[in-house]
Amino acid sequence: MKNVFFTLLFFQVIICYTQNYNSPESIDYDSLNSNYYISNSSNGQILKWDGNSLTIFADNIGFGPHGIEIVNNTIFVCSGSNLLAFDLEDGSQILDYNLNATFLNGITHSNQDLYISDFGDKMLYRYNFLNNNFEIISTFEERPNGVCFDEFNNRILVVCWGSNAPIYEVDLINNNHNTLLYSGLGNLDGIAIDDCGYFYVSAWSDNSIYRYSSNFQSVQLVVENLSHPADIFYNKITNTLAIPNSLNNTVDFLNFDFCNNLTLSKHPVIKKILSKLLMDLD
Repeated sequence: MKNVFFTLLFFQVIICYTQNYNSPESIDYDSLNSNYYISNSSNGQILKWDGNSLTIFADNIGFGPHGIEIVNNTIFVCSGSNLLAFDLEDGSQILDYNLNATFLNGITHSNQDLYISDFGDKMLYRYNFLNNNFEIISTFEERPNGVCFDEFNNRILVVCWGSNAPIYEVDLINNNHNTLLYSGLGNLDGIAIDDCGYFYVSAWSDNSIYRYSSNFQSVQLVVENLSHPADIFYNKITNTLAIPNSLNNTVDFLNFDFCNNLTLSKHPVIKKILSKLLMDLD
């Protein structure tokens, strides 16, 4: 568990900016325009980083904002009990929907469905942005924080707050949740997935990021000496892990090799294809 990836083969710090950040909480990437968006929770803002300059995209957001999620040309935003949305082209607000929640925190999506954690009421909501309706699909024992959609296994991964924080999975077929493990870490904030099905989890207890295998049977320490790493994001286009440090007001961008030079035969998608081919041959 203490094997830290120190070599540049696995990652390097690209850049770390402090200007204008005030408790950066969540980050996502607009692949259409190559921009990062960061929720600046103590200033009520969403910031845009285009690779050269950091500008204000949205301002005067009443609560937070906390988790953000980009779907096509829209950025969805968790703000207290409300789900907001803004058009990425012109910055106009196009949604303000009250989910009657206590504290919307983490957010992810699959197709037309958003999955949003309620830190206060220990719930997971599903909001369909085409039909504009929502439902509670799971209630947890611990406080859910970051969430992540796992396309390989059609499930939502949920990391939790508190000591020896659990990591849950929610089956999207029956909405049942299961405890994958108790992490031995405290105050998990964010979770992200790469192209090979590895999960990255941020922990406040030791200010580190850990990488788990897809079955959560193995874990490695990826990077340490952070500062309350919050709702992380893995950019699959550039193989970059983006880490908002909410305490010292910085954002780190770490570059990785593709799946750490994982051979194609071990890639989760390729493994499924090979397995199906072998079954067909039988």
